[in-house]
Amino acid sequence: MELPDDRNLVDAVLAGNKQAYAGIVDRYKNKLYGLFRKMGLPEADAQDLTQDTLFKAYRKLASQRPEQSFAGWLYTIAVNLYRDRLRRKEAPPVADAGDGCAAPAGEAPEASALRRELRAELDRLLDTLPEHYRLALVLRYTNQLSHEEIAGLTGMSVQQVNNALHRAKQSLRKKITAKEGTRYEFTAVQRSGKSRV
Repeated sequence: MELPDDRNLVDAVLAGNKQAYAGIVDRYKNKLYGLFRKMGLPEADAQDLTQDTLFKAYRKLASQRPEQSFAGWLYTIAVNLYRDRLRRKEAPPVADAGDGCAAPAGEAPEASALRRELRAELDRLLDTLPEHYRLALVLRYTNQLSHEEIAGLTGMSVQQVNNALHRAKQSLRKKITAKEGTRYEFTAVQRSGKSRV
């Protein structure tokens, strides 16, 4: 069964079917929560901002233009609420190591533990990036927004988004190489079956 697209759900809500908004909530609640967690908010704050974003979007739904991407419009609300919260608080608290994601069905306990450890390490490395790099990365690779949508959301030009993504990935690569370079090198040698001894 094919799921209705965002525009059909929005049109249904605007036509009086308030229950159709549940489809939007189901589609975006985890993505918004993930965005806020990746931006360094603790679990409770990420949940609050997810709810605030979905509630504000519902109230403002009539202002969403049909030619505009609904996801881009929703993330604009989310980013603005996040920035408002940052202005009220000096800096966001650092998120804890848990990623809040359930393990895939049938995953071995060792694989699950390794996945959680790698996710926590990636989150720690993301926390070391400047906010605009981190936001661009999360919007692009977690929320699958285009460079144009990210530019519209963040106030950067498309070229600045390209630069931010490139520099963020470079910075992460350098941090990973500096921190774990020898471990990754050893793993690559093991996979190739070659020995350096």
